[in-house]
Amino acid sequence: MQSCPSSQTLCNGSACVSLGTDRENCGACGVACAPGQVCSDGQCTLTCAPNLQTCSSGGDAGADAGGARYCADPMVDRGNCGGCGNVCPSGQICERGVCAVSCVMGQTACNGVCRDLQTERANCGACGNACMAGQVCSNGACRVDCGGGTTECGGVCRDLQSDLANCGACGTACPSGQVCSRGACEVSCASGLTNCGGVCRDLTTDNNHCGACGTTCPSGQVCSGSTCRTSCAAGTTDCGGVCRDLQTERANCGACGTTCPSGQVCSAGACRVDCGAGTTDCGGVCRDTQTDRANCGACGTACGAGQVCSNGMCQVSCVPGTTECGGVCRDTSTDRANCGACGTACGAGQVCSNGACQVSCGGGLVDCAGTCRDTQTDLAHCGACGNACAAGQVCSNGVCQVSCAVGLTNCNGVCRDPSTDNNHCGACGNACASGQVCSAGVCQLSCQAGTRNCGGFCRDLQSDVRNCGACDAACPSGQVCSAGSCEVSCGAGLTNCSGVCRDTQTDNNHCGACGRACAAGQVCSAGACQVSCGAGLTNCMGSCRDLTNDRGNCGACGRGCASGEVCTGSACVLSCVTGQTACAGACRDTQTDRAHCGACGRACLA
Repeated sequence: MQSCPSSQTLCNGSACVSLGTDRENCGACGVACAPGQVCSDGQCTLTCAPNLQTCSSGGDAGADAGGARYCADPMVDRGNCGGCGNVCPSGQICERGVCAVSCVMGQTACNGVCRDLQTERANCGACGNACMAGQVCSNGACRVDCGGGTTECGGVCRDLQSDLANCGACGTACPSGQVCSRGACEVSCASGLTNCGGVCRDLTTDNNHCGACGTTCPSGQVCSGSTCRTSCAAGTTDCGGVCRDLQTERANCGACGTTCPSGQVCSAGACRVDCGAGTTDCGGVCRDTQTDRANCGACGTACGAGQVCSNGMCQVSCVPGTTECGGVCRDTSTDRANCGACGTACGAGQVCSNGACQVSCGGGLVDCAGTCRDTQTDLAHCGACGNACAAGQVCSNGVCQVSCAVGLTNCNGVCRDPSTDNNHCGACGNACASGQVCSAGVCQLSCQAGTRNCGGFCRDLQSDVRNCGACDAACPSGQVCSAGSCEVSCGAGLTNCSGVCRDTQTDNNHCGACGRACAAGQVCSAGACQVSCGAGLTNCMGSCRDLTNDRGNCGACGRGCASGEVCTGSACVLSCVTGQTACAGACRDTQTDRAHCGACGRACLA
């Protein structure tokens, strides 16, 4: 059986037609318009709709026999692309009024052929840009195909993080007596690394220098936590005998041997151009500059001996809510490797929620690959695990958008509540001193009325799902906190959507039901997504209509006027020629008609 494009309908079993503009099949197969009329939006009318163009050439594709007028959409009509009679060549489509090759997503038309500019050597990054012999096209750039963590220097792949002759950049050699540590020539290695024969080594993971230079692990063992053992410590994976962090290592991102392309970093186990929320690209590795002693506050800023990195500052102790574990400030309420206490690791399949290892996360959090995430604010997991917001956007109430919701402020890509956030009190980056809390945007010793100090943060125990009625009293998944009690349902007129009360009658992101988002240009009204029409217009099946003069929607949506009638003042009336008046469904000449003399129904006497 013959099939038609999505925009056309098969009529009489043989012809594909557009019911919106075909005069012989207007609105339905076999419905023909009267002479002098055109088919516009599936209705026989005297003129075309504003978004359509009136064409009349008999030689144009789709024109009626004899050159009769017809309506065409110049934005998508292949036979009238951009204007009447402009026919697109075979194999091309009409897109926004221009004939073009139709390529699938991720490809570009180059001289009429669809090409992948990210991988094709003959069209690398741009049409016609060919790579030289011996090069490959990777991520839209020609280069020698080096492995992860290395760079091509004169045709040789070098590790710019540790190579004495190519330190930080090709050809940059370190002076005698110095070493190359994380891409910089130094007298000594950076924090966390040790100089072993002129090369900086990580004694916590290096099998040939485990715990000390030259200490090699026996066959079958790996170096984890500076100790040779049969298995890796929590948070790392055995990759060919070396314990690797699959969440941050570019050469083993998400899985052993999965290398990120040049220019990308590994964040949360995925290769991307930018690091995820809360981390910074430091020499190709995503670092948490709020807690990393070797990169505290900024890349390369190392804390001194005996200090920890807390809230991006080197200090003797950690800020409230975190605990010092081996020189690193950890949140023992969510850290799987330090759950409830330093070194207490959760088992496989478990997450750390509120300081306890369990199968599922606490109220307001979602298990994303073993880590509890707040999908309402997490840039890398916005609305759902793995749903990362684009550059320049923030995650507010589980939706990626340019700006934060009411009451929140964008602080480096994360929506913060400056009225209660100890690290951003009153303004981004304004951290409260030790022993103080942020209440109503001001650092002080105690919280404002209506809130309580919970681990150094002022919380509203009446509505906070993580502190409902009391500090750390989290509501179960699916419940909300109302008047200090965990409840399944929200107040009158609201619906519980993943622990947040939503008005599904007006919420564009939850219209009629949780998670049902309205399309661009639509608004949510009475629980239904619809076109927002201007003054004097009415939404009829997704199209704005003027019910006062629309023959197809006269006085009400779908109420069409009969043939020969017009719509005036929201009523269908007979359309009479000049000099005649419609009287009871018939055109009368009130100047000469004895039964309608001067006005309808005024009859002359015998």
